[in-house]
Amino acid sequence: MKQTVAHDLSMDLARLAARAALQHFKDRFPHAHITPQWLSPDEAIIAFAIRGFHLTPRVHLRPGVIEVEMDIPFLARPFETKARARIERELAFWIEKARRGELNDPPTA
Repeated sequence: MKQTVAHDLSMDLARLAARAALQHFKDRFPHAHITPQWLSPDEAIIAFAIRGFHLTPRVHLRPGVIEVEMDIPFLARPFETKARARIERELAFWIEKARRGELNDPPTA
């Protein structure tokens, strides 16, 4: 699965939004064992487990767009539409928070 979400943020704000979102989800879902590995300031692999599925999406921050790539296990494919909607909604939420200047301190994720 590959999904893109458009944004109008500077790259610094896009990075801040992505890191804030990851930290939020690490805090909100500790049972998912969310572990981001930043390969560069603009690319991360995020390992987590949910409902018995171990997933490792790759996130690319680019000017004007955030890309999420993930292999969906066969048994989880019925949930792909729901996952796409959730990714879109959550990224839009954090992009808007960054746009409004509500993200001041860099999170630790």
